[in-house]
Amino acid sequence: MAVAKLHKALGIRAKFVIMMAILGLLALSGIGYFAYVYSMQNSLKDADTKARIIDAYVKASRAYFMAVQRPLIVELVERDRFYPELQSGFGITRRTIDMINAKELKGFEFRQASLLPHHPPNKADLFEESVINKFKSDINLQEQTGKTTRKGELFYFKARPIKMDAENCLKCHKNPATAPKDMIEMYGEAGFDNNFKLGDIFGAYIVYVPMAPAVAAAKLQALILFAGGAGTMLLGLIAIWLFLDARIVKPIMELCNRTEEVSVGRNLDKSLLTSKMKDEVATLARSIDRLRISLVKMLKRK
Repeated sequence: MAVAKLHKALGIRAKFVIMMAILGLLALSGIGYFAYVYSMQNSLKDADTKARIIDAYVKASRAYFMAVQRPLIVELVERDRFYPELQSGFGITRRTIDMINAKELKGFEFRQASLLPHHPPNKADLFEESVINKFKSDINLQEQTGKTTRKGELFYFKARPIKMDAENCLKCHKNPATAPKDMIEMYGEAGFDNNFKLGDIFGAYIVYVPMAPAVAAAKLQALILFAGGAGTMLLGLIAIWLFLDARIVKPIMELCNRTEEVSVGRNLDKSLLTSKMKDEVATLARSIDRLRISLVKMLKRK
């Protein structure tokens, strides 16, 4: 009811400007939303690129270690000796990535998550368990990507499976009796499973890329776009208001006042058309002015 009364009370100028403001706000909201979505898509692509670079480095360094370094180390180190800094691919990768994280990759995280690890910090959490189990349920699945939350922070993740792909893997993970004595002394008998066989998936390499900076940048970009558009729209609405006031509202109000004067017989010899009246308003004034002239002629005949 109040809206209906307000609608009747408003003039055409106010109604037009309000309508334009509503349409403008809807358009700006849509533009801001799609700008945010577009920025987030670009951020995800950027995060995926970073994750793949880290993963490619890990994959290459692991392949080199397994193919070149480890055979030489096995020849040089006694059977029951175990130096994780030299012999453990997991240990070497973890220490290398930790050194990089501390400087160049702040906020990034690389996990060698395992369902049954020797090194307790490598124990998979609930999310990582779900990733590993998905790899186990689909042996053709080569990687998983997506978004997840860790400690209240949003991350993009890329994961690929860890398999028992060599006899040496089984030697250190299947039975404590075949593992180096130093390993047993260091880690105990945790992390062994007699059911392990070649090709089994028991963990996942997971790269976590922090998304908080990208999300903040996307929100800021959308906000700047919305604020800039809102400022431009406000200036446009002010310009429209002034234009309507000068070219339509004031001339029409002046024409109404002159028409009322003529209707009561005042200033009959004065033209209704003024210099302020342009375009269609001037055409309307001329038409009404012809009625004034006809009225004057009729009165003179009497």
